[in-house]
Amino acid sequence: MNFLHALSQSSTVLTAVFFLLIAMSFASWYIIFWKGMMLKREYATYKKFLAEHASIKDWPTSKNLQNVEGSVKFLLEEIQKLQPILPRYENHEAKKEILTMHLLQTLDEIRSWLDKGLTILASIGSSAPFIGLFGTVWGIYNALANIAAQGNAGLSAVAGPMGEALVATAIGLFAAIPAVLAYNTFVRLNRLLVQNLRHVAEQMTVYISNANTRSR
Repeated sequence: MNFLHALSQSSTVLTAVFFLLIAMSFASWYIIFWKGMMLKREYATYKKFLAEHASIKDWPTSKNLQNVEGSVKFLLEEIQKLQPILPRYENHEAKKEILTMHLLQTLDEIRSWLDKGLTILASIGSSAPFIGLFGTVWGIYNALANIAAQGNAGLSAVAGPMGEALVATAIGLFAAIPAVLAYNTFVRLNRLLVQNLRHVAEQMTVYISNANTRSR
C-alpha cells in the first residue's frame, strides 16, 4: 500500500485532508528554508560588525560606520535620525532617555521582522497532527460503514481501509514535527540575536549621549 493508492481509494473528505496536509508541509519547509537563510545572513553580518567595528574603543562615535549591514544598520539609521534633535536637550539624562526610547522601539520592530513566519510554523506544528487524526477517524468511520453495509468483516476487508485511513495521521506528523523543531530553533536564535542587538543599542546610548554632552 502506498500513498497514491490510499489517495485513489479515499473519500472526498479524506482526499481534502491529504491535500491540506501536503500544502501545510510545503509551506512549513518553505518557511524553514527562508528563515534559515535569513538568520544565517543576519548572524554573518552581526559577526562582521563585531570584527570590524565593535572591537574599537568608542565605536558608536566613529565616523566609519557607513558599510554596516543587517539589523545593526537599523539601529544606526535611527541614531542618524536623532542627530538633529539631541543637541536641543542640555540634560544628559534627557538625551539618554530619548536614545533609549527610540532604540527600544527599533528593537521591537526588528524583533517583529525576525518573528515573521513563526506564527505559521506554530500553527502547522500544533494543528497538523489533529487534522491528520481527523482524517484517520473519518476514514475508519467510512471503512466500518462500508464493511457493515457489505456484511464482510474479514481481515482483508478491514486491514486495507484501516491502513489507508492511518496514512492521514502519518502525513500530519510528517508536517508537524519539522515545523515544531524549526519553530523552537528559530525562537531561540531570534532571542539571542535580539539580546546581542540590545547590548549594541545600550553601548550606542551611553557613548552617544556622553559624546553629545561633551561637545556642548
